[in-house]
Amino acid sequence: MKLISALFAATLLPTLALAQPPAVTTAAGSGTSQPSVQPPAATVAPARRGGRGGRGGPDTSMGLPSTIAPDAKVEKLATLPTESYTVPNNFGPNGTPAPFTEGTTCAPNGDVYFVEQDSSKIMKWDCTTQKLSVFMHPSGYSNGMCFDHQGNLIACADERNELWSISTTETETIPYPQLLNPAVGDPAKPGTITLPKHTVLVKDYKGKLLGGPNDVWVRPDGGMYLTDPFYQRNWWTPGRQQEQELRTVYFLSPDHKTLTRVLNEFNSANGQNGTPNGIAGTGDGKTLYVSDISGGVTWGFDIQDDGSLTNKRQVCAFGSDGMTLDDHGNLYMSVGSRPGGVTVVDTKTGKQIGFIALPEGPANMCFGDKDRQTLYICARTGFYRIRTNVKGANPGK
Repeated sequence: MKLISALFAATLLPTLALAQPPAVTTAAGSGTSQPSVQPPAATVAPARRGGRGGRGGPDTSMGLPSTIAPDAKVEKLATLPTESYTVPNNFGPNGTPAPFTEGTTCAPNGDVYFVEQDSSKIMKWDCTTQKLSVFMHPSGYSNGMCFDHQGNLIACADERNELWSISTTETETIPYPQLLNPAVGDPAKPGTITLPKHTVLVKDYKGKLLGGPNDVWVRPDGGMYLTDPFYQRNWWTPGRQQEQELRTVYFLSPDHKTLTRVLNEFNSANGQNGTPNGIAGTGDGKTLYVSDISGGVTWGFDIQDDGSLTNKRQVCAFGSDGMTLDDHGNLYMSVGSRPGGVTVVDTKTGKQIGFIALPEGPANMCFGDKDRQTLYICARTGFYRIRTNVKGANPGK
């Protein structure tokens, strides 16, 4: 369904530089604060490593997996600024609202896009110039994202519980958006605003709002799988309740005309209704991995041509916010927040093979750059990377 919405907007802002942390200035005429130019990113020492995480958690003392050179270092590329309109969902050490980076995905040319969700921004990391810029603001409080095979940015637009296809080459000018909850966020301004052109692919299921599309993976033929948990958001209309009776997984057909609930139940290993969150599939489009973040488990499924899922099996005893897959069949998962880090699991054995320590708890990651051999990681206020010996399994995830 095509929709040029009068409810969402963004400015295409000048480039943001590498920062750690950034100084903040205001771009003339943009109304949006942004970091000023800073020196190149510095190497970050690994976070202090402890023993095993919480019950069923990863081994945070394991060290780097064999897919990464033993002397490789995590680099911090940016610290996102707290804006006057940053919504209080994530909080810093002093209890004030803080940015929340999420939704990493790789464009066909190797550039990496991610969200700073609590400020309703989509960010772009240019792998050639090594600079960060605001691609879209506001962005409908987008969350998980994935590029499709035509180069469109597919985003879980959480503000109105929709799935968007966003152009990286075309723009549109619309009236400035109105907030669902006027008490939070960037207030509407008079006049119009120019933003990347977007199309609403999904706006409901059987006439009811989704719980809040969280993450998405695009299979080779263009069909899309999305997870739909339910997390109360401060940017929603006050009093908004869950309309779907299940927190589950949906499939959007390759022609974008039919949305199907592909799991009529999404139970944890203990039989309770789980919470689907991170999602990723194999490059051949045959296997789908779905994380149950509340149940602490990740499931594997065989993908059928019609989008249905069969042969449910437990892949590993970790649940994850976001995740990505390398071309050797290893999952990189945002499990391990104390200390922060990415847990790497071999999907063939279900065993952890390494831990990438970070100063902050991660939310999502993807493989980027032209050779697809750099793991880019979103972790709370920061944006990080580390070089790998393997490539990403998917062109956009």
